[in-house]
Amino acid sequence: MRKPYINICFLFVMLFASLSLHARKTGTLDSLKQVYSEAKSDSVKIVALIAISKHYREINFDQATSYAFRALEHSKKYKQKSNQAMANRQIGQLYVKKGNYGSATGYYLEALEIDKELNNYEGQAADYDLIGDIYFEQGNLNESMNSYKKALGINKHINNKKGMSRNYTNMGIIYSVQDKYDNSIDCYNQALQLSEEINNKQGVAATYLNKSIVFYKKGAMGLAISNTEKAIEIQLGLADSNDLLSSYTNLGELYMQTQEFERCMQSLQSAEQYINAFSDKTYLKSFYDNYERLYRALGDYKSAFEYGSKVLRLKDSIYKESNNRQAIELTAKHEAQENEKEIDDLKKDTDMASEALKQQRNFKIILFIFGLISAGFSVVLVRRVIRKRKTNKTLSSVYAQIEKKNQSITDSINYSKRIQEAILPSRKLKNKLFHDSFIIFMPKDIVSGDFYWYTEKNGKKIVACCDCTGHGVPGSLMSMIGNNILNQVVNENEITSPDEILNHLHREIRKALKQDMQSKSMDGMDLALIAFNSETEIEYAGAHRPLWIVRKKSHDAEVVLIEIKANKFSIGGYQAEEERKFTKHTITLEKGDCVYMSTDGYADQFGGPEGKKFMTKRLKELLIANYSNSIAEQEKNITNAIIDWKGDYEQVDDIQMIGIRI
Repeated sequence: MRKPYINICFLFVMLFASLSLHARKTGTLDSLKQVYSEAKSDSVKIVALIAISKHYREINFDQATSYAFRALEHSKKYKQKSNQAMANRQIGQLYVKKGNYGSATGYYLEALEIDKELNNYEGQAADYDLIGDIYFEQGNLNESMNSYKKALGINKHINNKKGMSRNYTNMGIIYSVQDKYDNSIDCYNQALQLSEEINNKQGVAATYLNKSIVFYKKGAMGLAISNTEKAIEIQLGLADSNDLLSSYTNLGELYMQTQEFERCMQSLQSAEQYINAFSDKTYLKSFYDNYERLYRALGDYKSAFEYGSKVLRLKDSIYKESNNRQAIELTAKHEAQENEKEIDDLKKDTDMASEALKQQRNFKIILFIFGLISAGFSVVLVRRVIRKRKTNKTLSSVYAQIEKKNQSITDSINYSKRIQEAILPSRKLKNKLFHDSFIIFMPKDIVSGDFYWYTEKNGKKIVACCDCTGHGVPGSLMSMIGNNILNQVVNENEITSPDEILNHLHREIRKALKQDMQSKSMDGMDLALIAFNSETEIEYAGAHRPLWIVRKKSHDAEVVLIEIKANKFSIGGYQAEEERKFTKHTITLEKGDCVYMSTDGYADQFGGPEGKKFMTKRLKELLIANYSNSIAEQEKNITNAIIDWKGDYEQVDDIQMIGIRI
């Protein structure tokens, strides 16, 4: 959680705090290394490696990076997905520390993909939070805010109050930078309430300080001072010298702005008691400079001069220390030169001729050596230029190849989309079989794991709403297998009873994917399938996907939704029972009834003001509310509802719904 304070002096305090922390934690490091060497569990070893990397993060970047990558390699080797996400986050934070935001983002996104795969909501929130930090550091405030809002939505979903407090604080900082002060204060108040609920006193104190910054920027100095004093009151109970030093210094700055010089003096004196343990002359110079400004404002020029003198002495001391070694080296060199000069003067009369010859010979040697060195440098420079040109040419070629491959992959997927669209039944046939109907089809990626299927056989009109395992390219391959088998079972084998269609489909899917007790392939599909025997009688069978019928009661205006539940097992995948049998339901419909089938992508979509799932209950209410509308208006309203709900959130799955009015 960021704490943007007014005075820069806090940075120097934190520098020395980290150095002393290194001295205190040596024993902890030894313990962690012992845990790693003695652990028998792969998971414990990986967690120990990440902990060691975190220990080294502030004191030895190379060591921290080495341990983090070892943790990542171990987690991949032993298939520890959760620890793999943790290792990716740690590596990302290390790259952020070095200012390499591109690499950091890559590792954060890798962690996010794993956390989504594991349904680890707390991890996803942390990933979005860290990605938001990178956007913030790069000055991309809009993307940073979007990431923080995604993290907030997930933290609300799992009721992680500490995470929600952090998200509100980060959003408040962005609003403050954008000079949207009222929005900033609202966010800080939300963070404050959450920190108080979980008794996070450090978080409460930090929020008061953040609020004081906003009030200071607004010119509300009284509120800025009162919030800083509240923070100090809490920090005194925590006995955190680093935070107290910063807070008292900030308070002194505020009192100097309001020309309450006596209180400014008291604040600086309170801060001064926390710097006695530090000997950093650069920080002391800045601190004494504050005193000089204060005494000058008070008109006490004598005291101002004294502190100004201290500042000058510290400047001289810092300068002398930084140049002391160079001065010693220069003095020694000068003395040696003087000694040589005296010796030369003594020999000058007797050895002048010999010295002249010697100097001439030396000059020739030096000139020859200089020529060799120049030639050598020229060769090296020419080789470097040639090598650089070759490297640039190679990189350009590789980049072009990558671009070409990426374009080829995208073109292939787009072509796959055209193939999938060609395999799906035509809208013309739909209008012929079910003239008052709609199909909402929204793939997550270019191609879809959801597919719809309908046909007419032996006087029956049959329609299915199918959801295959996965989405994108893998899901689309499953959808093509499912579509092909449905055509074989119904159109070629003339099986038209919904339960028998599903029984055959299940067996053929398992046969096609070679699924048995030893198989690792658990792919399959969920679907709802209905067969119209007549305009008012249908037969239904389902695998995890129910059938919904919305109708108006004849005796009043009430609209109700009737749910026909599906069997609680899927088509394909693992089968524990000896033989899987699906149940057939025969239902009598009434004129005006609306029949709906849907995959789970609609109800599972995150969005809305709190980042929650749409949920089946809300979907049912939407269907009831749209009953009186035409089927075309229903399609429009139901589509717009999920688009509005999704907003800026990523689509989590393929979305499909079929609606038919009787």
